[in-house]
Amino acid sequence: MSSENQSSPIPPLSPSRAGEAAAGMAPGAASGEPVISLKNVNHWFGSGEARKHALKDITLDIHPGEIVICTGPSGSGKTTLLTMLGGLRSCQDGSLRILGQELNGASKEQLAALRLNVGFIFQAHNLMMFLNARRNVRLALELHERFYGQDMDALSAAMLTKVGLAERIDYMPANLSGGQRQRVAIARALVASPKILLGDEPTAALDKESGRTVVELMQQLAREQSTTIIMVTHDNRILDVADRIVIVEDGHLASPEQEAAFLARMRDAAH
Repeated sequence: MSSENQSSPIPPLSPSRAGEAAAGMAPGAASGEPVISLKNVNHWFGSGEARKHALKDITLDIHPGEIVICTGPSGSGKTTLLTMLGGLRSCQDGSLRILGQELNGASKEQLAALRLNVGFIFQAHNLMMFLNARRNVRLALELHERFYGQDMDALSAAMLTKVGLAERIDYMPANLSGGQRQRVAIARALVASPKILLGDEPTAALDKESGRTVVELMQQLAREQSTTIIMVTHDNRILDVADRIVIVEDGHLASPEQEAAFLARMRDAAH
């Protein structure tokens, strides 16, 4: 990440969001069944003496339409948690329910079916270098039968236009800058209107204006389609979009008191 992201002042949450978050509430949460529910989830890497306890007794509910930002020190378990929420890792211990389905003991086929409801934005753009921007975005639509009768090229072009790439729709990734490639990846994640959108440092390669455009698109998706958004980030410039900020440290979730103290430090840094 650039030094600009690390040194930028942290924008405050809106008064209502900050107050509710400090009180342990989830401002964007809808009533009823959570879209994601973790209860006493643990995760390990390796075996024997080298076994590492990466996630420790995680309990967390996230509701439809919530925008949750996950932050904390490097190596604290944030990305491990994110990949579990996207069905990229199995649940080893505890209960992990996503869209009503229990994933502890889920088969590879069940995890693959879950991933059709999830959009992913990772630090590495992971584009197909032999396809142009439009075709890279179209790949996400081709996974869903509901788009077969629609003009997928037009849908892909429209999403690329929304992320500021109207003039580069037919460019190959090799002819795009790093930030432009990341915007293609973001368009690919958004185009199929997923029920859950996961981002691992989604704005890290973007300048301030482009990063703001992207997070505003995510906010719009959350409002209009009740898409649940979870982002891992150290980018202080976008923390204000969150309904809730979850802090992970050494595999644990911070307590409500620690989260409230973090929000207080955010507000102080912004003044």
